[in-house]
Amino acid sequence: MQRSAEAIVVGAGVIGASIAFHLTRLGMRDVLILEQDMIAAHATGRSGALIRTHYTNEPEARLALAALPWFQEWAERVGGDCGFVQTGFLQFADPADREILRDNVAMLQRVGVDTRLVNAQDIANIQPQLHVKEFEVAAYEPLSGYADPVAITDALIVAAQRNGARLIEGATVTRLNVEGGRITSVETNQGTFTAPIVALANGAWSVPLVRPLDIVLPIYPLWIEIGFFSRPSAFARGENGHLTIIDRANGFYLRPEEDDLTLVGLSAYNHPLDNASDYADQHDPHFVTMTRRQVSRRIPALQAEQYVRGHAGPLDVTIDSRAILDRAPGVDGLYLAVGMSGSGFKKAPAIGLCMAELIVNGAATTAPIRPFRLDRYVEGEPIVGNDYRLPRDAINPDATTAWQKHGLVH
Repeated sequence: MQRSAEAIVVGAGVIGASIAFHLTRLGMRDVLILEQDMIAAHATGRSGALIRTHYTNEPEARLALAALPWFQEWAERVGGDCGFVQTGFLQFADPADREILRDNVAMLQRVGVDTRLVNAQDIANIQPQLHVKEFEVAAYEPLSGYADPVAITDALIVAAQRNGARLIEGATVTRLNVEGGRITSVETNQGTFTAPIVALANGAWSVPLVRPLDIVLPIYPLWIEIGFFSRPSAFARGENGHLTIIDRANGFYLRPEEDDLTLVGLSAYNHPLDNASDYADQHDPHFVTMTRRQVSRRIPALQAEQYVRGHAGPLDVTIDSRAILDRAPGVDGLYLAVGMSGSGFKKAPAIGLCMAELIVNGAATTAPIRPFRLDRYVEGEPIVGNDYRLPRDAINPDATTAWQKHGLVH
């Protein structure tokens, strides 16, 4: 087994796969991907996989906008099928946040996002099965939808491998070795691998790895659940059976799944973890009840639909709930693409490209990533959005405890 590489990427979720792919696009041929389990085994494979460009802050919106063409032109740019389905997307906010929504749409339009405000009649024309009050408005993106997170990650890794990259699954990184202020190698359960460049894309698992280097990452693991319900008969069958929706007024998000299911998640129903790996067997017995309650306020017919299956997934959440994309302080050759806070998937093609540009060229040019630097916290410049409120009954006590304990922005 070859023990050296030009660059090592730790983590074979969608972020790590994207970094490896783009490194090979920019000329690196000996890129090694180390994954502790299997491709897309954790956060990526359990993602809701929404594709949208609606954000409440400009830095994330710019990344999401830069990523969108990759999903739209996947076969030509990467190869294979990413499962992108352009359903259109609606962003609801609490009626009290109407002006915030209006301001955010204006900001997004300035950035270049194809979005517009729609009123109750417009929404009835776009998706008549929704319960919408006469005075409500939403943001509508016709180009957004969802994709297949596992297919995307597989395709990125296959494309990287065509360019010379290698993947080792079941390789748990246990130590980062530094000499003279520079990364030299990583130790794993399969031995030591040397490289002058190491990019961490392994979520909350990055925190204990960098701690011996006196690097503190303000990342806290949480777990969430996603449920799959029978699709109400009023909606069409098929992968494009209804819009993709985030509804902050009622605290949920949803999209079609397969031919006759609807994937549903809750916006703020999460639980703190002591260890990122502990999410796997978690299940909250109140999740299904709460999901029915929240969603039925917008889609009354879902109240009676069958809960078919569900799963849990991990989040690596930062203090301001935005990613860290940066060089590691004090260690040349070590790079950080962690802390995705549940919102990395739809930005992954752009995040990977920006990180590859930073590594190979010394700076990202696809989108500005300086706002995502690690030092923003100590410099008093967290990424602050023009955020929407959530109904109090959409937040579970465990989530509130986690936010209070760690000072997380929600």
